[in-house]
Amino acid sequence: MVDFADDNSTELVRRLAPLKVVSLVESCTYLALLFFWIGGNRVGTLLLGSMHGMVVMAFAGMVLLIFRPLGWSLRFALFAIVTGPIGALMVFERVRREEPTIRERERANAASAR
Repeated sequence: MVDFADDNSTELVRRLAPLKVVSLVESCTYLALLFFWIGGNRVGTLLLGSMHGMVVMAFAGMVLLIFRPLGWSLRFALFAIVTGPIGALMVFERVRREEPTIRERERANAASAR
């Protein structure tokens, strides 16, 4: 169902772009955290660890809220969350690859609901 008068996209379609961004940010913050941890920078590790933890929680919440409308299995969603940056990149790639199909499906659902 279309939510805004001038916008013909659905909420599911509007959630795809933020999910892709958070997926990439999750992987980048993990790499930065790993860099500081290996380098022995305690302050950097503590700061980035805290930030990365918040990003991971946002990523996990977003995946758990959107996996069913996308038609993904619970197994895939949990695997993506547990595997961290690798799972985040898998989510990014899957959303990127399936986005045109999702947009078409949502457009057809909105047209049939009118």
